[in-house]
Amino acid sequence: MIRAILDTNVVLSALRSRNGASFEIMKRLELGEFTLLLSNTVLAEYEEILKRELVPLGFSHVWIEQFLDELCLEAQSFKPSASWKPALPDPDDEPLAQLAMESKIDYLVTHNVRHFPADRLPAVRVVDPKTFLDIVRQSP
Repeated sequence: MIRAILDTNVVLSALRSRNGASFEIMKRLELGEFTLLLSNTVLAEYEEILKRELVPLGFSHVWIEQFLDELCLEAQSFKPSASWKPALPDPDDEPLAQLAMESKIDYLVTHNVRHFPADRLPAVRVVDPKTFLDIVRQSP
């Protein structure tokens, strides 16, 4: 089973539009076609960003809470260590990088591939949503 981490921008894109790879990725998660890994820090980032975008998204606080609860039920939880040394230029990306490196996931999916340079995260396969969707589609 493919194991992946979704950057907040992928989740946000899926909620903004029913068109595109991000929405299809969320549908495939719901169908159990891959496993999502989450840490408390990444989940908190999802919550913060989604609640900040409530009005443009057209959702209520209650709906966002229910969405996140369902996401947690579908996801595998991972507790990162306390000894992470920052590796990226943007500190906001560190929780994703740490989760990716320590959990040894298969893919980190983001719209900002360039934010996760291969020389800083050599063991992580960072892909955009369209590429990840193609990988999931081809998986047995």
